[in-house]
Amino acid sequence: MQLDWIHIQEILDKWKPGWTEADWWGLDNPFEKLLGSILVQHTTWSNASRGLKRLRAKGWNRSERVARVPDEQLMEAIRPAGFYQNKAATIHRVCRWLNGYGGIRPVAANFSRDRLREELLTIKGIGPETADMLLLYVFGKTSFIGDTYTRRLMLRLRGVKMDDRDIRQSVLSQIRNQDVLRRFHALIVELGKEHCKKRRPRCHSCPFREECIYVEAGGETGGR
Repeated sequence: MQLDWIHIQEILDKWKPGWTEADWWGLDNPFEKLLGSILVQHTTWSNASRGLKRLRAKGWNRSERVARVPDEQLMEAIRPAGFYQNKAATIHRVCRWLNGYGGIRPVAANFSRDRLREELLTIKGIGPETADMLLLYVFGKTSFIGDTYTRRLMLRLRGVKMDDRDIRQSVLSQIRNQDVLRRFHALIVELGKEHCKKRRPRCHSCPFREECIYVEAGGETGGR
């Protein structure tokens, strides 16, 4: 089935005209985006942001600095993000790996997208979703994130069940511009938070309400 990703992207663009990736992240530091991508695992962005702010307040916003922070201090700083022991260990592993290559810019310049993805996936604590987040938002590679929000949208909107690999390949077969991809993913997440919620979705005001299979099937009252 050929999915109409460009159409979906255009609908989302009209839904929030002028809205940018920066509005979603609230960050412009690539390393802080890297930290945020790890901290947000299994929690909300609100909790992850609290941990990130505590790191920033201590001046721990560069990989070479964070790599030298003792485990206990790093865990305490990111405690609001939850799972702080595992996340601190992952952050340390990523920082050591990053420092071994000279930082974000050298890695972005010297690694192809596919090789970089393979490298990231060898780091304990970095799964496919986080790897794709880092590729697209931190290292400037052409990728896409088949996360929970995107999977839910496609199941409800088109009745298609897809995994992260299916989504990534399908989107990239139609959209290649990195700026568009970053904004597109960010808008899907926003849609998932504002309208296409896991429970009690707000279908009546969703920009896809006129073409959504879930709505046609009475999803607002039934649920899937």
